[in-house]
Amino acid sequence: MNNPSPKNQLMGFRFLILGSCLILTLLSFSQKKDKTKEEKLEPIVMLGYVDFREANIWVMNDDGVNFIQYWDVTQPDEKVKVLGTVKKVNNQFISDFKIGPLQPGTTYQYKLLGFLGIGDKDEKVYKLTTPALWRYRTPPPDFQIAVGSCHYTNEKAFDRLSAPYGDTATEIFDKIVSKNPSLMIWGGDNIYLREPDWGSETGIYERYIHLRKQNGMKNLLSACPNVAIWDDHDFGPNDGNGSFANKEKTLKAFNDFWANPGSGMSEFKGITYAFDLNDVHFLMMDNRYHRTPDFCDSCQEETILGKSQLDWFKMNLLYLPADEFKVVCIGGQFLNTAKVYENHSKWEWERNDIIQFIYKHKIKNVVFITGDRHMSELSLLQKTGEPTIYDFTVSPLTSGVFSKFNEINANRVEGTLFLNERNFGIVQFVGKGKERSIRFILHDKTGNEVYMKQYVRE
Repeated sequence: MNNPSPKNQLMGFRFLILGSCLILTLLSFSQKKDKTKEEKLEPIVMLGYVDFREANIWVMNDDGVNFIQYWDVTQPDEKVKVLGTVKKVNNQFISDFKIGPLQPGTTYQYKLLGFLGIGDKDEKVYKLTTPALWRYRTPPPDFQIAVGSCHYTNEKAFDRLSAPYGDTATEIFDKIVSKNPSLMIWGGDNIYLREPDWGSETGIYERYIHLRKQNGMKNLLSACPNVAIWDDHDFGPNDGNGSFANKEKTLKAFNDFWANPGSGMSEFKGITYAFDLNDVHFLMMDNRYHRTPDFCDSCQEETILGKSQLDWFKMNLLYLPADEFKVVCIGGQFLNTAKVYENHSKWEWERNDIIQFIYKHKIKNVVFITGDRHMSELSLLQKTGEPTIYDFTVSPLTSGVFSKFNEINANRVEGTLFLNERNFGIVQFVGKGKERSIRFILHDKTGNEVYMKQYVRE
């Protein structure tokens, strides 16, 4: 046997080195891939609006989620796959699903599936229940909703150079889950856009992504249906109004990150929408998109809602049955008589116009749910011979508390002003017939009851 020449030996050595480098590169890539896989974001699932025949589900993940598989819990072998719409936002994928047709009063389970609906995307199984079809059959069921506003999540690089504004203990969201609400209403300032955020679409989306990645609120987002309105810090700068240049960008981001049943009307843009749950009609109002600047000399009238939205609001109040609750969700306080900050009292003509409209048409059981103020209180407007109007202000969830408070609110229910700490609210609709009542319950951040006030439906 001939010995290989020195030239061949050198070639063989080069191939050996090249092969070794290739193997090491592949191993390195494999390890990197495995590490990346380990670091991938666990899918964040939010249950949005749920109606009798359809449910909205929102998912955020590091890569696209293509399908949801769902089934009636009483028929686990009859599973249905639904394809979602997927879009990439910065470095995340968000998916929207509408599942249905569903049956009223039925509990369903669902799970995420991967590409082409093959294999589990996430092993967790989620649950939803559609509302019962009660009208013309039974009295309306007892149920409760959770409410809260002002949710600040710290991010040191973008926060002010002072003590953290947000509460780093986010157990308040688990306390809300423990109350087993049928619905969670996010009452505005659900995120806090900072100066580096609101000038670009990338910055706006990055703020939403940072917030949704926090562990504290994950359970709440999937535990019950979630709907939202916005206030200035979701909309743009502090005390922002309709002149904000990037309001189309923040509107787009709001709609991308909440699974509400609608957004705006054919007559006007913004986040406005409405929906029903049992014997309650919810009117979700936009207090930013159409708001005029303060001291606007060129404006015919200074307004929060704008004429088209105000007309729509009145029409909705008129057509609703007298014996139903009308819950109006809006960022700023409506009944507080102190003309300070962004209370509706500062826009006196518009506030009085709404109140007089309610009185003129004897519209009963109008309840405002408000936030914004970093304190909580219950206000009642009671005038002899006229329907009672309620305003339950609940704030903050995790933002700073406004403890230096000295304003006089002539409509405040005695003993309901709460300045001590973060909090959330529960609104219950209970009883039958003439005993049908509404309860306003405030809880501190540990879940303890601060107070409860109950009023019989008019």
